[in-house]
Amino acid sequence: MLVLNENHPARAELQKQTAVIDPETAQHADIRALRLGVINLMPVMNETENDILRCISHSVLQIEPIWIRSATREQSGRHTSLEHVENFYQTLEEATREQGLDGLIVTGAPIERLDFEDVDYWDELRQVMDYAQRHVYCTMYLCWAAMAAAFHFYRIPKVMYPEKLTGLFRLKNVFEDDNPFTRGMNPEVAICQSRYTGLDYEAMKREIEQKHLLPLFDSDDRAEVLGGEPLGVTVFASSDLRAVYNLGHLEYHAATIDQEVQRDRQKALHYPVENYYLEAKARSGIPPMTWRADRSLFFSNFLNVAYEQMNMNPNKKHRSFVLLPSYEEAHAKYRAEDAGLPTRPPVPVNAF
Repeated sequence: MLVLNENHPARAELQKQTAVIDPETAQHADIRALRLGVINLMPVMNETENDILRCISHSVLQIEPIWIRSATREQSGRHTSLEHVENFYQTLEEATREQGLDGLIVTGAPIERLDFEDVDYWDELRQVMDYAQRHVYCTMYLCWAAMAAAFHFYRIPKVMYPEKLTGLFRLKNVFEDDNPFTRGMNPEVAICQSRYTGLDYEAMKREIEQKHLLPLFDSDDRAEVLGGEPLGVTVFASSDLRAVYNLGHLEYHAATIDQEVQRDRQKALHYPVENYYLEAKARSGIPPMTWRADRSLFFSNFLNVAYEQMNMNPNKKHRSFVLLPSYEEAHAKYRAEDAGLPTRPPVPVNAF
């Protein structure tokens, strides 16, 4: 069940798939809704909203999505109307002023070719990730955000590919039912990839061997862009299950890759599209959406992990997020609160 403002553009379509109620009605329910923050860093924000809403709409839990924008990134109105942002989005400070967040999703952003330090909202995002590490039950990082979080928490550098990695790749479920994030999912899952970068293999392997990270989906599929090397681990979680990272896009619908390819063609960008089109040479024919059920399960499992943590920690003290003017100040403030916390914790610390 979704809690959604009655004037949200996606509400009418979602009502065909699931129960949708307004926030005022949800306040009178016997069980409070799980507050799911969604930090939307994509330029076409309403497209990403629709993707996320489809993913969470089949959960048996009552979910209230809270749309969050960057406080330090200026909205241009070029891809998403300023009116839409004004009506439906808050900063994280505003979203947590009176209530905390139970879960958090941080989307990707089309800025992979920039160094992290060159992103204009990087200092803010680092503070957001530190806040989520301490005060959100479970966080999901998607695509570029997954790379950013892996670098921030584990110092795993990203690696630039010679061309864009695009297509549909098979991934093996490492744990199957032995991990709450992959419970009930198929032994093999198809996941769309659309990115210019990946994570350094040796650094990732080190964190997995030291059991700081748990691989969830690994792929033997070989990619032309990677020089015929296998794709490797693209979905993983922190060992305490407080964060899950997906370099790919389970949230995509069947035509999303094609839409991206057509936009890139207009920009004169050319790259191989692998394992996707039914007619590969002609780049035509949208594939059947074989990942639909696994998509719903993956997001439902994520929400269940957050819900279980919420019930295990009923007396968690709510804390508002406060954006500090520089990362150095945030760094000192957060680290002082946890005695003995190392500068770069290899594993997120449970502060509940």
